[in-house]
Amino acid sequence: MAQFEEERREHEMKMKKMEAEMEQVFEMKVKEKRHKLKESEGELQKRYEQMKKSLELQQKELEEKRLQFEREKQGFEEIQKQKEEELRKRVDNAKTLDYNKKGKEKKKASLF
Repeated sequence: MAQFEEERREHEMKMKKMEAEMEQVFEMKVKEKRHKLKESEGELQKRYEQMKKSLELQQKELEEKRLQFEREKQGFEEIQKQKEEELRKRVDNAKTLDYNKKGKEKKKASLF
């Protein structure tokens, strides 16, 4: 019976030792996983910041292009207005000259 008790104690000690070793392995794996998660989180945060900066830069460039377009559009519209006004003046002058010419022709025709 004493031998049986001795074997039982040895078996219990062996089981406790194995349990402690398994617990250590488990804790080590948990630490490794947490470390990997923190690394991944850091990489994701870094990538997020890079993408955010890139998008902000693109947004700034687009805004600058939009403003440039608006300035060019305004300049174009001003030139078009000037050209239209010049064309109107020419048409008005041509009409006036044509009217004066017809008026003189009528006067000449009425004289004869």
